[in-house]
Amino acid sequence: MPVQRGGSVTIPCFYDDRYKTHEKYWCRGNKSSCTPIVLTDSPQEGKVSVRHYPDQRVVTVTINNLTAGDSDKYWCRVKISGGSDVGDRVNLSVTDGPPGLSVDNQEVTGVEGDSVSVQCRYGNNKGHRMWCKMGSSCASERSGSLDGRPVLIRNDTEKKTFIVTMRGLERKDTGWYWCDAGNRQIPVHIIVKRKQFI
Repeated sequence: MPVQRGGSVTIPCFYDDRYKTHEKYWCRGNKSSCTPIVLTDSPQEGKVSVRHYPDQRVVTVTINNLTAGDSDKYWCRVKISGGSDVGDRVNLSVTDGPPGLSVDNQEVTGVEGDSVSVQCRYGNNKGHRMWCKMGSSCASERSGSLDGRPVLIRNDTEKKTFIVTMRGLERKDTGWYWCDAGNRQIPVHIIVKRKQFI
């Protein structure tokens, strides 16, 4: 995952329903000798912080003030007592210039019935551009639909940005998505709030 030096990044770590009550942690290095940096049972604020959303079966890890020294292999892990811990690997690559793919905001809030737009900046990345939902399918510039819902993807070649617009939002659209370009992904959390009637 390419990120820019000095900025911050939030990484969602999904886990299976059967691990709902297990402790989760974020660690760095090789799989066999991965020392926990932060745990869900003792979330800390600062350089690395973690938040747990049991109803969505996801733990989010936020790393602030990114430096070149943060480039490494990381792991989202679930602690298994008496067995091998399970989890996924995340490769973090901190760059001085703009990364090959980025968004202005990793958290976007909308209201049901309205629309939200996300700007995915792809720079000199020439890859195919898509908008995907975690655990589901992807929409491309040509397909224009995600889970049977209309999604507009507009490419601005001058600004090297593709803009994703989701219309007619429903509460069930809340979740994690990602911009995808040239096999690079950046996660985006969409939150759909209930419409307030005065």
